[in-house]
Amino acid sequence: MVTSIGGVRDLVSLIRGQLAPRMQKAAQAPARARAAQAQRQDDVLAGLIETRVRAIRRDDPQRGRKAFRVFLEALLLSELGEGLLADPRFFQLLDDVQAALEADEGSRALVEQAIGQLLATGAGDVV
Repeated sequence: MVTSIGGVRDLVSLIRGQLAPRMQKAAQAPARARAAQAQRQDDVLAGLIETRVRAIRRDDPQRGRKAFRVFLEALLLSELGEGLLADPRFFQLLDDVQAALEADEGSRALVEQAIGQLLATGAGDVV
């Protein structure tokens, strides 16, 4: 069984690890400090994602897609800055990224795996 925050934290860490080569802005900080800071950020992000996924009704037929969107939104805002919330184009970007991931045959299995983990962490959600 996936632990509540642990599964989402692992998912966030995996995605961050894949984005890290493109996001080298913190290269001057010592490796240990960067790792500790990244762990704290992952914990906060995982908690936020879990809270929002739990708010999705269990009987919602789009629950999986909505959970994945919550995950994508939180991750992109974390990486690109929360100021994007004020930009309506951000939400179009989010739509486009989600649609591309869901349509891509190679990504589809990863999306489904992510949805499974996200929904497993939201076991105590709204009924």
